[in-house]
Amino acid sequence: MTTPGQNRDDRDSTHRAPGDRAAPAPAAPQKAAQEEWSGPQVGRALIAEAFGTFLLTFAGLGALVLARLGLLPEVAAAALTPGLVVLTMIYALGDVSGAHINPVVTLAFALRGAFPWRLVLLYWGAQFAAAVVAGLLILSFAHIPQPTERLPAAGATLLDAACTAVLLVVILGAAHQNAKLKPAAGLAVGAAVTLDHFLTSSVSGVAMNPAKVFGPALVSGRLADAWPHLLGPVAGSLAALLLTWAIRGPLNREEQEAASGNHGQG
Repeated sequence: MTTPGQNRDDRDSTHRAPGDRAAPAPAAPQKAAQEEWSGPQVGRALIAEAFGTFLLTFAGLGALVLARLGLLPEVAAAALTPGLVVLTMIYALGDVSGAHINPVVTLAFALRGAFPWRLVLLYWGAQFAAAVVAGLLILSFAHIPQPTERLPAAGATLLDAACTAVLLVVILGAAHQNAKLKPAAGLAVGAAVTLDHFLTSSVSGVAMNPAKVFGPALVSGRLADAWPHLLGPVAGSLAALLLTWAIRGPLNREEQEAASGNHGQG
């Protein structure tokens, strides 16, 4: 017999058979990020990442080609094009792969514990390879345009790092509030990309994305000159991680869902 003050959980534990076990507690976010992905899930995610990164690189280069021909305003080519591509890819691919389409986004999610480390190299491979293919396709019918660069290498590196930090703080913040901001996450991230490019495109080829720089630089033979925009985003992502920890604290489950698409929701 239970006393009037004894709750249901107490009664259940009282009558539980010796061999019975309590239901397991929900997995912690850090453990949930390491859950096994099935082969088809990984394959679909890699195709999504390759397509998104290819489109981002191809559209950005193509817009610059049109701008240099006088067919598109320079600011639209440099700022609106990448922002709109990122916006649309988040809505189109976010539920499949998390729509990283950027190696430093993948790195940041992995360092936060929201994304499994064993998939990082696969995502990077898809992203970098897709950017190379985009560069080769542009090179087949036009010269690959060089972005405006009026800063010394150190200044370009710092500027790209600062812009990447802003972008990653927005991405990680939106992921942390995924349940509440999910319908508007693409708008927030796309706006951050557009704003960063709008403010910097007249002085530096800020990329915030090493893959988008690596592919065109490799196929055009300018890889040795591209290091500021390869290193800057990595440094900026690390700064964004520290700032996100200071503002929001440790990982939550919503970040893992945002980073992994459908797999995170399963």
